[in-house]
Formats: sequence, C-alpha cells, structure tokens
Amino acid sequence: MAAAASSEPPAQLPAAPTLRRWHRRHLVVAAASSEPAAGEASSAPLPVPRGPQETVAQAVAACTRAWEAEVKRQRLELLLPLIGATDLDDWPGGIRQQFKAAQPMVEELLRELKKLPGLEGPLSARILDDGDAVAAWEGQQLAAVLFPTAETLGEVRKIAEARRDGLVLIVNPQWQKGNVVSDLGLLPWVRKANEELVGSFRETYTLRQLRMNSDDVKLLYSYPSPYAVNLRRPDAPTQNECVAQRDTEPSYRELEGILRGVPWSMSSKPLGERLQYEAAFLKKSLEALPQDQQLPPGGQ
Repeated sequence: MAAAASSEPPAQLPAAPTLRRWHRRHLVVAAASSEPAAGEASSAPLPVPRGPQETVAQAVAACTRAWEAEVKRQRLELLLPLIGATDLDDWPGGIRQQFKAAQPMVEELLRELKKLPGLEGPLSARILDDGDAVAAWEGQQLAAVLFPTAETLGEVRKIAEARRDGLVLIVNPQWQKGNVVSDLGLLPWVRKANEELVGSFRETYTLRQLRMNSDDVKLLYSYPSPYAVNLRRPDAPTQNECVAQRDTEPSYRELEGILRGVPWSMSSKPLGERLQYEAAFLKKSLEALPQDQQLPPGGQ
C-alpha cells in the first residue's frame, strides 16, 4: 500500500495501476497557475487539472487549508482517469474498475497529508464492502473511506468518532437523495441520523465533469475558493476556460443559464448546429482507443 502500514493489512486491496494521463476525450490544457498556499484563498480561478497527479496536488492543498481551519471531517469528489475504457462504456468493469483508478489517487493524497503535524503515523487498509468496492485507510489521527455507501455509514461513523481530533475523509461517496426514497434510509429517525452524519463532512475539493447541450463542463471547487465553472472551447478542444464563479454550488438549471450566456458555447447555438457538433463528437469518441487504454483479452 502506498500509505504504508507497520504490518501487512488483514485485507488485500487490488494492486494499484500506474497513474496514466487522462483519456484523450477528457484531456485538458489550462494556463499556468499555482495552487494558493495553505491558509490562502485564490483570487484567480484555479486551472483545470491536466491529469490525476495535478488533481491530487490540488486536493492535498485544499485539504491542508481546511485542516488548518479546523475542518476535521472532509468530503472530496475526484475526477477519475479512465482505465480500460471501451467504445461503448467508459467503465465496463463498473465500480471495481473505478476503484483501481481511484486507489492510487487516494493513497498519494494520504501520503502527502501524513506529512502534516499531528497526522503522522502508519495507516492500515481494509475492505468495508467487497461488492461495492468500499475501502478504508486508518491511522491514529488520519483516515479515509473511498466510495462509502449508505450501507457502510455505520463503519464511517465508527471511524469518524474514533478520531474526533483527527482528520477523516470520505472520497467519492455513492449515496444519492431522491424525492421519494432516500439512499440514507427509509425510516425517518434512521434517515435523520444518517443525514446528520453525512452533513458533518464538509466539502473541501470537487472536480466533476458534466456534458450539457453538447458542452463539456468541469465544475471545480477547492476550499475555500468559489466554485469555478470551466467550459471547453469547441474551437479549441484542448483548452478550458473559466466562464463563471459562484460562492455556492450552482444547480443544473443555473449551469444551463451560465452556458447559454457564453457566446461561443454550444448551448448558445441553434439546435441544428448542436446536433451536427454532437454527431462529430460521437464519431470521434468511437474511434479506436490507444493500445495502452484497451482492455486485455477477456476484459480483465
């Protein structure tokens, strides 16, 4: 394990692959800019990370600033590099394949956070739910849970309560709230307790990708900066531009309004032009993947 333990962990996590560049469909290039130092907020929007290493570096800086501001329970959403994508499915292996992409990012994140005063020490790893690929890394004052689900919230609670003065992270949680049925529980008192637990984790870093009306959008949040709405230029598909910043996370409808207000966005174009652009995008997406991004025989 990258977050080395003093003894072999009881559960063996899958071997972590080498971090590769993001899939060409998601490759971005942004103007050079540095992450603000811990304790500082950036007045200029951060660049969109060009790959998993830059994503982790931004997440480390955000977690550090939040930790120094006494935010002890943190929630992160990392954009994962595609590994083994096929023409028809970015994740043919489902959540287990996503785990292989996320594991080295989480371990690098923890390796850096362990350097902070008070968070030093070995970490052990264990699987909380093999079927849903939920894993935990635990030390005396530092812990992280990857892909937590509503069914594993009991374990998340134990991990967090055992480190009241430490730092506990939840990374890419899998629960969702619906209008009628909540993943957090059907019984009102169970749902309330779970919602209070989930609400105790403050968002400190998010990099989320959306495709809206033929526009490629990346929403970036790095504590304590505003949310940055980044839009890929149709005429320069390797470049992203920050088109808006918001103090709170913009809703889907608000994002649509922002995109329609950008003169060069596809959302501002007539339907016919958007359909032509989308057809060209899909054709390019279905081109053969590079050999190192294809699944080996048997799909393993």
